[in-house]
Amino acid sequence: MPVPSAGRRALARRTERGHAACDRLRATAACLFVTHGYDGVSLDEIVRVAGGSKTNIYAFFGGKEGLFLAAIEHACGQILAPFHEVELDGLGLEAGLARLGEALLDQLLTPRHLALFRLVIGETARFPQLGALWYRSGPGVTQARIAAFIRARRPGIDDDHAADLARMFHDMAVQDLLHRALFAPDLPSARERTRIVARAAVLVVREAERG
Repeated sequence: MPVPSAGRRALARRTERGHAACDRLRATAACLFVTHGYDGVSLDEIVRVAGGSKTNIYAFFGGKEGLFLAAIEHACGQILAPFHEVELDGLGLEAGLARLGEALLDQLLTPRHLALFRLVIGETARFPQLGALWYRSGPGVTQARIAAFIRARRPGIDDDHAADLARMFHDMAVQDLLHRALFAPDLPSARERTRIVARAAVLVVREAERG
């Protein structure tokens, strides 16, 4: 029997409220977990800040572990959002790669991302699925955009080659600077960042031209 229109509207409102409550819990948990770590945050604290109830957490996420994983994915998406908004129209391959690299470092060297990365490193042993989730939500996403840009500027390159070039550029532009910021800590100067990213772009363009 079809649901009356008034019933459908009421159901839609309940669904919208449910999605909004889910989003608040996930966003709040992301902030708290990144700041205080997994053990430093209780479900009661998350509910106190976000509203809702622990029943919502179990219904939406299955418990604290599920909420933690969803929160990490959410945090990755938030941190990388500016990277995906970078405009590349009119830029050639080298200039576009340089812009992508600078934009990526702008996000990865922030205190919030460094705290998130330390959290993921520290908790992967406890939650084996966390590492794969973080990779899909972080480097997997950024490398995919870089690879898509390479294919757009060099249409003759196949998908596998573009993916290899994207990983090459990502690692040359990011890894050393990120590790220094994480473990030294030694934040590079703007001049050094620009030099490293520009050199990585030159090398990747050279490799792309070799076919």
